[in-house]
Amino acid sequence: MKRYVALITVSLVLTVAAVAVAHHAAAGIVDEDIYAMIDALVADTPHGEMTLDDLGGGMTEITIGQVTLVSVERMIEDDLLTYASMLDGAVTVQITFEDPRNVEILILQEE
Repeated sequence: MKRYVALITVSLVLTVAAVAVAHHAAAGIVDEDIYAMIDALVADTPHGEMTLDDLGGGMTEITIGQVTLVSVERMIEDDLLTYASMLDGAVTVQITFEDPRNVEILILQEE
């Protein structure tokens, strides 16, 4: 039982350390670089398009439209959500499924 508790404790410490290192590694990346990484993911989709709108008041909206469900799955596998989480401030991701051939992703960033 002691070994089990020790194993869980070590696992938790390593998890917290990994999260801290991952966050620290993202600290040097500016939002413009992250927008470019997301845009590169969208560029790999056949009909996908990305718009980036400054809504004022520290809010930015990224809309990814004209993508299929398969394209969304591939973007997520290629770290779309990781990139979104690296943006400064509070970030919300909304995925709307009109049908499998018409999916929209909305990323709202509030600094």
